[in-house]
Amino acid sequence: MKYDSAIVFGFNEYAKQIIHQISGEYPSFCVFVMDDEELSAVRAAGYEGELFDLGENWQSIQKRFDLNSLIVFCALENDAENVFLTISLRSVFWDLQIIALAGEHESARKLKSAGANKVMPILQITAGVIAEMLEKPIVNEVIHDILYENTALKIVQISVPHNSVIVGKHLYDIDWVNEYDVIVLAIVDHELSATFSFTSKGHNHHIDPEDILVIVGYEDKINALSKAIGVTV
Repeated sequence: MKYDSAIVFGFNEYAKQIIHQISGEYPSFCVFVMDDEELSAVRAAGYEGELFDLGENWQSIQKRFDLNSLIVFCALENDAENVFLTISLRSVFWDLQIIALAGEHESARKLKSAGANKVMPILQITAGVIAEMLEKPIVNEVIHDILYENTALKIVQISVPHNSVIVGKHLYDIDWVNEYDVIVLAIVDHELSATFSFTSKGHNHHIDPEDILVIVGYEDKINALSKAIGVTV
């Protein structure tokens, strides 16, 4: 479904990455924040902003946006506030498309129960991964499915086992798409204390034990890849 309007709740680093990448895609776009300082920052960055609190009745949304073509991103920094926000929105808007970010897996479960259509658990590098994905035309369809559709597509991190068959190979020695039907977005170098490189930057990384691969793909394909490289699923 094509959405004509979007709201992002929050202006932390994760929210900023999403805002930067998606704001131009919607004719009607606004950032909702909870204090004047954040509102000033939103406007200084060139975006339209509005104040809200968690006790809202959301009349401003009902008056301003076409609810049939509106999507919202709950990206507050505090997980508990994100859960409360999701509950509040869902209690008023039964059919609203809600995408929520979660800092912890337990919070992801709560957000789903609270009524989020899609929950994206935040990895250490998730903000950068989201930005990178949205910048790469080759995976536009993938990011659309992850954000908007009820799909088995996932973003996961896989730690390379010591005895894996891919240890010692270079990243581009492996045909990830044709052999495993997944996309490798980034690799975290174990020896460089979690310094990571996006694969689109052209860095042909030498794979070592305990490196972390950031993978996007369907759940069954990720499970098959994990098994093939010696990871216990």
